[in-house]
Amino acid sequence: MQFRHTRRSVLVTGVAVVALAAGATALAVTRGHDNASRTAAATGQEPGTALEADATATATPSAGAAAKSPTRPAKRPTKHPKPTPSPTPTATSTTTTTPQPTQTTQTTQPTAEPTWSPTGPAQGNPLAMTGGLYVDPQSEPAYWVSSHPTDSRRTAIKNGIADVPMARWYNGNSEDASDARSYVAAADAANKLPALVAYNIPGRGCGGGEGAGSADAYRAWVDGLAAAIGSRPAVVVLEPDALPQLGCLSSTAQSTRLALLGYAVDRFAAAAPNTWTYLDAGHDAWTPAATMAARLKAAHVANARGFSLNVSNYQSTARNVSYAQAVDASLGMSKAFVIDVSRNGRPLEGDDWCNPSGELIGPAPRAGGATGLDLQLWVKPPGESDGDCGIGAGTYAGEFVPSIAMKLLGY
Repeated sequence: MQFRHTRRSVLVTGVAVVALAAGATALAVTRGHDNASRTAAATGQEPGTALEADATATATPSAGAAAKSPTRPAKRPTKHPKPTPSPTPTATSTTTTTPQPTQTTQTTQPTAEPTWSPTGPAQGNPLAMTGGLYVDPQSEPAYWVSSHPTDSRRTAIKNGIADVPMARWYNGNSEDASDARSYVAAADAANKLPALVAYNIPGRGCGGGEGAGSADAYRAWVDGLAAAIGSRPAVVVLEPDALPQLGCLSSTAQSTRLALLGYAVDRFAAAAPNTWTYLDAGHDAWTPAATMAARLKAAHVANARGFSLNVSNYQSTARNVSYAQAVDASLGMSKAFVIDVSRNGRPLEGDDWCNPSGELIGPAPRAGGATGLDLQLWVKPPGESDGDCGIGAGTYAGEFVPSIAMKLLGY
């Protein structure tokens, strides 16, 4: 089986605070898939409840070594990459003109103003402990906005993407624990819920030599992240692609990966009791539901809140809901799930995951929408490239490209 190049998000280290624009319809994070056949039919979906965002808190900048590659950066950069060259306004005037959309905006509009009304006991429930999702003031889109004050695209990108809550990715940097501690503390001070992505499994990228250097190094890294979160509320998406790509590893490597994922699930449960952890499960066009259910069981999904779907992809929410229900049926237990809706405003019917043309941002982040669906998140930050492909030719994975962002916004 051929596994395509995958992509992951770059996370920035410093940026001015940005404010949430009224009526913003977006959230954040990233991923790709292989050519496995589809295994679930699409179903309808209830609208759900849009999430309230907050941009009043600041976060402490972090440091880390840059690692630009044609696939994706492995660590948080110490310097922000410059945006990919794309049409910019002439330098003859500082007056900006906001572009107007030239194509249809996202097909799924939020049905109400952002709200946050979770149910259930607060203890152990991060939704009930917070007042909405946290807007990351250090996201790549936010950094681009702050560093391009006269760019004609700035207002559209700020309102449509940068001012919306997004997940922050942790890729194996030695500073990850301290960065996560500052990030989660800032969100907690604002009474908002931070979303984190743990992405450092050994052999990440289908055994391409990425990720932690050893099982011991990975366990120590997980220990650091879990301790950094502590008792504060958070949501963690655990190791995108790790289970969908399990088949490309040797039997020994598969056993090691499953054991490490199980360790991570158990560690977050023990050291971060108010965190909901979701093991990544790909999507319906990648792995048969029964196969994924077996992998989730082996990775201790029983001790996790549930699983995540469509990370960095473009599949419809309805298809992912159908797939989740099929996985649940095969699991023999009811587990909750989250869906990355950051770029499925015009759902992709084919298998092109790498910067396909014609795609749009998805609906605003929200709670619920279907039975078992905890959250519809923006895991992949819109505008961050999937790699040197499609409308992102000449870019690297995780690089924020304003021309891609504008296309996703419908301009």
